[in-house]
Amino acid sequence: MNAKKRELPLILTLVPLILIQVASAAYFSFKILSDLFVWQPFIVPWEYVEILEILASLGMCVGVISSLMLLRKSAQRLRHAEQQINAAAGEIHKQILQQFDEWKLTPTERDVALMVIKGFSNNEIATFRNTRESTIKSHITSIFRKSGLTNRQQLITHVIDDLLNAVNPD
Repeated sequence: MNAKKRELPLILTLVPLILIQVASAAYFSFKILSDLFVWQPFIVPWEYVEILEILASLGMCVGVISSLMLLRKSAQRLRHAEQQINAAAGEIHKQILQQFDEWKLTPTERDVALMVIKGFSNNEIATFRNTRESTIKSHITSIFRKSGLTNRQQLITHVIDDLLNAVNPD
């Protein structure tokens, strides 16, 4: 079910609720203004005024309750979306690690490869790992040898292609 079809019942539910709230707010605003300016636009028996006030109050209560219910549903949808994003992020990391397993990279080579994929330079990686740049170059050479790739762009492209194939094998 696409998003527009799911939103239609929600919109159809919201429109009458919003109209009830607007009518209730308009009634109370009109009543306050008429009391403030001592203006009585039409004479209505007090019984009808009381009924209108009760209905307007109920309309406002329905609006508050429905707003709380919609906020609760929105919070649930947000939590669900966050869980999906976290799951997808975990799957991406898992897929990358699986590729590293196939290449038989050591834990150090994995860390260096991840930093290369993230776009860090050899100098930056050496600083993060508290080692010399020549050591990082050796690790990268080993990664390229084990993976059969020749440069950073190929490594990044290969990882992205592998992720895309995992998501959509066609």
